[in-house]
Amino acid sequence: MTLSEEFAYLLAQLGLGEYRVDGSVGGNIYLAALPQSPDVALAVALYGGSESDSKLGYDEPRVQVRVRGTTDPRIGEQRAQDVYDALHGLAERWLAGGTLLLSCIGVQAGPIPMGRDGNGRFEYSVNFRAELRRPTINRV
Repeated sequence: MTLSEEFAYLLAQLGLGEYRVDGSVGGNIYLAALPQSPDVALAVALYGGSESDSKLGYDEPRVQVRVRGTTDPRIGEQRAQDVYDALHGLAERWLAGGTLLLSCIGVQAGPIPMGRDGNGRFEYSVNFRAELRRPTINRV
């Protein structure tokens, strides 16, 4: 299971939407990009982070949750705030794929407006620094 999937499952477990592995109808949490529908949806993507130690099994990736609402900006902003409130400060939690989330910290003070998509729906971004315990064959 990828780390992006683990965060998609986490969002679902926190009651922020539904993640379906196959992306089928009814879900509203996606990986990497937002499809054309549904209107209100979330996408989880990883982007960089601090250099990892070559011997210790700790990583600090950055996680972005892109939130799309409707043509009413309040809908998307509130959903983004809900994501921020649920993840900022979350700690000591096992993710669905067996990764230990040690801490999750918002890197901004809340949702960042990204403007409208091609259909006039407002989008927001919330970004986090995650500290993870991820031992591998080379790292303890």
